[in-house]
Amino acid sequence: MTITENTTTTATAPVAPADPLARVSLELLAEYRTAAEVRDAAERALGEHLSPTAVALGRAVSDAVTEMHGAENDFHVAELCRHLPGLAPAIRLVWMHVLDARLDRVGACCTDGGMIDP
Repeated sequence: MTITENTTTTATAPVAPADPLARVSLELLAEYRTAAEVRDAAERALGEHLSPTAVALGRAVSDAVTEMHGAENDFHVAELCRHLPGLAPAIRLVWMHVLDARLDRVGACCTDGGMIDP
C-alpha cells in the first residue's frame, strides 16, 4: 500500500527587516518613488508642449534646484554639527554614508542583514 501526502509548496515572501527604523526608511523610500513617478509624468507631459529651447532652459532650472537642495542639505548638516559639536564627526560620517547608499539597498546596511522588501 502506498500513501501519498497532499502537500503544497508556497513561496516565502521576503522578510521585512526587524529594525523598525529600517521599515520607516522603506516606507519613506516608497513615498519618494511615488513622488518621483508623479514628477516624471508631469515633466514628460510638459515636455510635449515645449520647444527644444524651453526644454533646455527647464533642465537648467532643474539642475540649479538640485544644486540648491544639495547646498541646503549640507547647510543643515553643518548646523547639526555646530549644535552638537561632540557628535559632529559622527554626524558627518553618517551623513556621507547615507548619501552613498544605493536606493535599491535601503534598510539593508547596518542591520542584521535580513531580507529587505522595498
